[in-house]
Amino acid sequence: MKSNDKLDFYKRFSANGLVLLVILFGLLLAYGSSSAQQLSNEEGLSPKELFKSRNYITALPEYVKMVEKDPENMDFKYKLAQCYLYLNVDKSRLIPLLEEVCSKPKHPLEAIYDLGKAYHLTHNFDKAIKIYTNYKSRTTNMEDIAKAAHQIEMCHNGKELIKYPIDITFELLGKNVNSPYPDFTPRVPSDESFIVFTSRRKSNKGSYMDYDGYAFSDVYMCRVKKGKFSRAANVSTVNSESDEEVAGISPDGKNVLIFVDDMYQNIFANIYVSKKRGRSLRPITALSDFVNTPTTLETSAAITSDGQLLYFSSNVKGGFGGMDLYVSRLMPDESWGEVMNLGPAINTKYDEEYPSISFDGNTMYFSSEGHTSMGGYDLFKSVKDPASNSWSAPVNLGYPLNTADDNMNICFTAIWDEATEKERNKYAYISAYREEGMGDLDIYRVVFNKIEPRLTAITGTVTSKTLEGNIVYKTFHVYSKGEEQLTIPDECHPWFDKDWTYSETNKVKVKPGHIFKTSIFYEMNGQRKRFSSKKYPKNKDQYVFKQVKSTLVKIPNYVEPEKKYVYEPLTEAMLIITDKNNMNEYTYTPAKSGRYVIILPPGSYNIFVDVPNLLYLAAPFSWTDHADSILLYSKGYV
Repeated sequence: MKSNDKLDFYKRFSANGLVLLVILFGLLLAYGSSSAQQLSNEEGLSPKELFKSRNYITALPEYVKMVEKDPENMDFKYKLAQCYLYLNVDKSRLIPLLEEVCSKPKHPLEAIYDLGKAYHLTHNFDKAIKIYTNYKSRTTNMEDIAKAAHQIEMCHNGKELIKYPIDITFELLGKNVNSPYPDFTPRVPSDESFIVFTSRRKSNKGSYMDYDGYAFSDVYMCRVKKGKFSRAANVSTVNSESDEEVAGISPDGKNVLIFVDDMYQNIFANIYVSKKRGRSLRPITALSDFVNTPTTLETSAAITSDGQLLYFSSNVKGGFGGMDLYVSRLMPDESWGEVMNLGPAINTKYDEEYPSISFDGNTMYFSSEGHTSMGGYDLFKSVKDPASNSWSAPVNLGYPLNTADDNMNICFTAIWDEATEKERNKYAYISAYREEGMGDLDIYRVVFNKIEPRLTAITGTVTSKTLEGNIVYKTFHVYSKGEEQLTIPDECHPWFDKDWTYSETNKVKVKPGHIFKTSIFYEMNGQRKRFSSKKYPKNKDQYVFKQVKSTLVKIPNYVEPEKKYVYEPLTEAMLIITDKNNMNEYTYTPAKSGRYVIILPPGSYNIFVDVPNLLYLAAPFSWTDHADSILLYSKGYV
C-alpha cells in the first residue's frame, strides 16, 4: 500500500461490511464514469472538503496560501501541519506549526498528540515521550490513552535502537525505476534478474485519480540489462483501470503476487497470482477462497521456492488483532488449503504485514507495528525451526533501516557463501522517503556493508509475586507500665486499664493452617481464672489482672486453599547489565508498567535486578542472533 492512510481506508470498508461497500461501489462508479480528473479545486472542492476526503496532496498548496494570507488563523495552520504529517515530506516542517497551535489557550487536544508524533518522527524521543505523557493526562478516552502509551513504548525502543546503528548504504535506483510519484513494494527474485514494484505515477493504465489525489496503483517491471535496470514498463497483462499492487514474490521469481482492488470487477482487496513467462507476467488468477474472503482485507503475501507454502496478511476474524500473518499449504489439486495463524510469536494486537521468505524457506522478513518497533511499521526477521515448525522471536532489523516512520517492506537477494554453505543476505530492496530521493516514496537497493549479528531485544516485566488473600496477619498492640510490657491482640485494643500506656502496633504473619489463641488470666479470692480475649472482665475492683498469653495453634481439619498469586509492577526496580567481555555497564529503569526493553548485540552478560527493600537478584545469561526474548522474574519476589 502507498501509506497507512490508504490502508486505513480499506480497513474501514472491511470493518463496516458489504453494505457500505455496495453503497461506495455505486458512488465510485458514478465518479469514475463522469471524469478521469484529479480531485482538485477545478471541481469546486474547497480546501476543507479536500482535507476531509484525505486528498492532502491537493489540499497542501491551498493551505499554504491560506496561512500566508491569514497567519493568525490557527485552524489553517493546524490543517497545514496535518497535511505535512500525512504526506511523505520532511516532518521537521510540522514542529513550528504545531508548537504555535498548541501554545494557544484553545487548541484541539489531538494537536498535542500530533506534536508528540512530529518529535517522534524526527527522532527526538525524549521530547516526544514528554508530550505523549501530557496528552495521556488530558484525555479520558481509553483508546486514546492506549494509543499514546503505545507511542511512548515505541519511543523507548527507538532510544535503544539508535545506540547501535547498522552499517548499510542506501542506493537510489534512479530515473529508470523511480518517478516523482510514490514508488513502493519492490520485489526481486533471489538472483536480482528483474524487479517488480508498484507506482502511482500519472501515466498509469487507467489514468483515474484515487480519493487521495494520486493515480490508482499499477504494477511496473524492469529487467536487468548489462548490470543495470531497464526503464520501468507498465505490466499491461496485470493492470486495469483500478488498483493493482505488488504483494509479494517467490524467491525464484516464478510467481508474483498481486494485490487487487477493482471496483469494476467487484474485487475487494484480495491477492492474486501472476506466473512469470519469459520476460513478462501472465494475466492474474485468483487464489482459493480459504485465502481471499469477500469481507476481509488481504494485502500482501509470499510463496516459498518449492511453491508449497503461501504466507499472507489478513484481518480475518479470530486473529490477534488488526492484520495478522497466516500460512496456507498447496493441496494436491493445486488449490490453497485451509489457513493457519502464525501465532503469538509473530502476530501481536497491532498490524503485521508484507512477509518475505528466504530461498531456503526458513527465514521470514515482515513488517509490524508491534514487537520492538521504534515507530509505525518496522521491519523484523524471524527464523523457523524446521523440526518444531515454530518461529523464533522477531528481531528488529535495526536503525537506520528502520526509522520512526513506516518501514513496511523489504526483499532480500541471496548470495551463496561457499565457506558456510549458506545464503548471505548482503543486498535488499526497500521503498522509503529520503532527502536525496525524487520527491515521494522511492525504491532503494540497500547494501549491508558489514554482515554483523542482528541486535536482540530483551523484553520483560519486573513484577512482585504475592499470594492473593492467602497471607494472614495478626495485629498486636504493645502497652507499657514502668519497666513492664504487655502485648495484647487487636480485639482487646484499647486496653481497659488506664495504668498501661500504649507504645506501638505490630503485625505478625500467621502460619497457614493456624490461628492465634489468646488467654487472659485473672486472680479472684486467691484463685487463678482464665478468660478468652473476647469475653474477659474489665472490672479490676473484683478481679486482679495477671497475664495475657497468645499461642499459635493448629486449626482442626484444615484444608489448604488453592494458591493464587498477584503480580504487580515494581516501578522502583533498577536493571543493571554488565558485559562479561569488557565489563561495560548499562542501567535501565522499567516503565511505570514494570516493562523493560533492552536492545544489545549478541554476547554474554550479567543482569542484576535491584529493588529497594527486596533481595538483590543476579543472573548470568547470554543470547545469540536468534535468541528468544527473556522474561525476568525473581524466584518468587521479583
